[in-house]
Formats: sequence, structure tokens, C-alpha cells
Amino acid sequence: MLITVTNTSGVTLNDLDSITGGVGPSAVLATGGQRKLPLPYPFGHIGALAASATKQLPVHPRDLRKGGPVNASATLSPAEEWNQMVQAGQVTLTLGAESTVNDYEELFLHAV
Repeated sequence: MLITVTNTSGVTLNDLDSITGGVGPSAVLATGGQRKLPLPYPFGHIGALAASATKQLPVHPRDLRKGGPVNASATLSPAEEWNQMVQAGQVTLTLGAESTVNDYEELFLHAV
């Protein structure tokens, strides 16, 4: 299935920290470290998602369960993390069908 994430928070999500260090002409702006307002798996790697921007990725239903691609010791499953972000009004999710699907779970979801 295809999942489209739309940023409805009004701020940039999943952006890297920016740090200014040094004084005077030696001041530098460094980018890196942890992500601010990170997106759950499988969208954590897409980079910054600006306000009102969208991003679409192919996703399998099993990607949203704990113990699949996510560490089993994680507190929440990706589905629960997405649910919290939707309820907080930070994102909207849209599900769509792919043209070629061989996964029975996806076929069932689209049939229902």
C-alpha cells in the first residue's frame, strides 16, 4: 500500500538540529545530531518535512507492528506512534493501493 503523510503541524518535522558554535568570524553553523519532532518508521529517514508538505512511500502493514523492522524493546509500535501524531494534529495519513500487490494482508485491507 502507499501511505502519504501530510505535515499539518505548522512547523518542520523530522529536521536535524542546527547548532551555532564559536565566536566572531570563527562562528559556524553545524547541522546534525538528533531529529527534532521525528517521524516514526518507515518515514524516519526522509529528511525534513516542511509545514504543509507531503511525502509518499510504499509500506507493508507489517511495517507498522512492533517486532517487525522496529526493535521489539521499543515502548510503542510505529502504528501507535503514528496514531499519537494524528490525534495531536501534527500529521494526516492517506492510504492508497499499489498497482501490483502480492501481499495477502494488503489485498485484504484494500478489499475491506
